[in-house]
Amino acid sequence: MSDLVAIRDLCICFNSELGTTEAVRNLTFNLRRGQITALVGESGSGKSVTANSLLGLLPNNAEVTGEILFTHNETTVDIAQLTERDPRLRSIRGDQISMVFQEPMTALSPVHTIGDQISEAILCHQSVTQEVAWVQAEEMLSAVGIASAGEAMHKYPFHFSGGMRQRAVIAMALVCHPELLICDEPTTALDVTVQAEILLLIRKLHVELGNAVLFITHDLAVVAQIADRVLVMYQGTLVEEGEVREVLKSPKHPYTQKLLKAVPQL
Repeated sequence: MSDLVAIRDLCICFNSELGTTEAVRNLTFNLRRGQITALVGESGSGKSVTANSLLGLLPNNAEVTGEILFTHNETTVDIAQLTERDPRLRSIRGDQISMVFQEPMTALSPVHTIGDQISEAILCHQSVTQEVAWVQAEEMLSAVGIASAGEAMHKYPFHFSGGMRQRAVIAMALVCHPELLICDEPTTALDVTVQAEILLLIRKLHVELGNAVLFITHDLAVVAQIADRVLVMYQGTLVEEGEVREVLKSPKHPYTQKLLKAVPQL
């Protein structure tokens, strides 16, 4: 199983009037094709910052060193070196790498229909007509479990429940069949029943599409359900990594052990 992304000695700092804050320090890990990798840690551990760096979504006051090597069609590019205006970064975003955010309402425009927003993702990266993009968008909306997808395409986000909005965001992220899907705590804002449905959906689509998934969470119970490998972050550093069963059964780092003890048990 080959590596899709290789992160090497990644350091991310934020500069402000109050000084420099080091969010990520000397981070090194690989994301493999065909695997779901969970990135675990408490709030402020650097998980989301790491995920955003994969898409070049860090603010202007961020300073990045190290490498983010992304291999697509046997060509490797260092995302950490790409500027905002670089066409290669625009090609990667939403096409080769896409993201599902924690709160779907912030990822969806309230004044555009669901169909317009999903089909726009296709039109941004593929040379197809609006009619073809609309059909592909409807098919993906149906694939993520939205009933009567044809009617749903004409609705606005406020017509959807929280779970349906998250399904629509997943459809928008997957409609271009990216090689890497980043899920940044996509179930945190949902109730337990809907959360389970979304986790099953992500796993199901991963099997069908064969893409790599980076799943960010602070919940080890979720990790046990969905992931193949797990990376544990603490205060901006990687403290433990391995196969899910191995890490959850025999955690070696004290922080991982404390995380496991915090999981509610019957």
